[in-house]
Amino acid sequence: MDKMTHFLDELLNPRSVAFLGASNNLITMGTGQCYALKTRFKGKIYPIHPKEDKVLGLPVYRKLEDLPEIPDLLIIVLPTRLVIEYLEAAGKLGIPYAVIVSAGFSEVGEVDNQEELNEIATRFNMRFIGPNCIGVINTHSNHGILNCTWFPFELPKDQKGNISLLSQSGSWISQILIWAERRGLRIGKSISIGNEANTSITECLEYFHQDPQTEVIGMYVEGIKREGRKFVEALHEVSREKPVVVSYHGGTSAGARAGMSHTASLGGKPSIYDAIFKQSGVIQAANMEELFEFTHAFSLAHPVKGKRVGLITNSGGPAVTLADLCEKEGLEVVSLSKDLQAQLKAIIPSVASANNPIDLTFDLNFNLFYEEVPKLVWHSGEVDVLIFYGIFGRSMLERSLEYSNGEFSHLFPLEPMDILVQETLERFFEWVHSNKIPVLISCIDTADNLIPLFQENRIPIFKWPNMTVKAARALVQYYNQ
Repeated sequence: MDKMTHFLDELLNPRSVAFLGASNNLITMGTGQCYALKTRFKGKIYPIHPKEDKVLGLPVYRKLEDLPEIPDLLIIVLPTRLVIEYLEAAGKLGIPYAVIVSAGFSEVGEVDNQEELNEIATRFNMRFIGPNCIGVINTHSNHGILNCTWFPFELPKDQKGNISLLSQSGSWISQILIWAERRGLRIGKSISIGNEANTSITECLEYFHQDPQTEVIGMYVEGIKREGRKFVEALHEVSREKPVVVSYHGGTSAGARAGMSHTASLGGKPSIYDAIFKQSGVIQAANMEELFEFTHAFSLAHPVKGKRVGLITNSGGPAVTLADLCEKEGLEVVSLSKDLQAQLKAIIPSVASANNPIDLTFDLNFNLFYEEVPKLVWHSGEVDVLIFYGIFGRSMLERSLEYSNGEFSHLFPLEPMDILVQETLERFFEWVHSNKIPVLISCIDTADNLIPLFQENRIPIFKWPNMTVKAARALVQYYNQ
């Protein structure tokens, strides 16, 4: 793909950032955001403050005109009355981009003040995001991580974020960051668009469409303020090439009132948005949990060519649960051919079930679970996606040892087991990715020591069977429309 020419690519890749609204009081919003920026951004940060000599250890400048260079980006977290004055000063200096976090504009009826911000930007050829937003994140920044939300965030070493989030709520791309880090959500970029005074949701969507680092897009929408037709056209165009997961909130009268006071978004009937999303080919998420879990699935799983599911479990109840949920979600838990069942019966325990679901009934033979059974099932050509239930690493055995105060440690060979499991899983990961097999795993103990290993190796894991199946249905829906 050609080099990016979209203005948002420049806004998200500044070499230097001026910050208005940070102090040494860590409980204030601006200071928290400047701190999050400072933790991982390697470019220059220039705090502006009328009294402090240093802010968070950084040298302070009294006003924008005192800066040693024209910064690439200005972040404004000031009282509403000061925003217009400072944006005007930034425009005169030639600062090209701004993120206006400050609230108190069209969402509270101050439409004229918001229009004045736009007039300043037009006059000085500036572009800005906001007002009334939380900011942006770019883990792919050319200068470390650009993150001016309130919560620090980074991906594990050597991982690249391929999820881009676009939200009309700042909270839904900032307050989730601690959970997202633990969950293994590969967030690459996030934009909180606020009131969309200057930069619209449609422009952000078009940017993510062009962006080669974005592979899946998650959107929180309260209502479309402007460019309705253009938005629908962009949504349709983007979803043809990249999965777009949307969660719409604002269809109830209470939700619409909240949306108007939140970001001046006018929510419409859910049926209208349902029709738009269905026609556009996007995946709808009923709630925020589904939004993040579906984007997680798309960011890791291989495309699915059909809706036939192969279920491999190590216990009976979850096997029944998964089969039931799959059918309710429109997936096919196909009966396996007699020939395939005969091959399976030759290798699985006598008490295990060779039909679909294939229930190994608490058999801890890792080779059987991750190699012999799935290879037979997949290479038969009788299923399109594999769903596993149950992962048992050393966490289960360590817990048993704790309860006996180590009395039976000789019965639990943890280190040899670790080596065996590691070798088995390495072969499993290589097999999955070399054959581009869609695999999803349900595991209630998401604190198990093996979970990070799976997620590092691009295998999506979900806590409960229902979310695993819903994510599988989302994959099937998108790749087979």
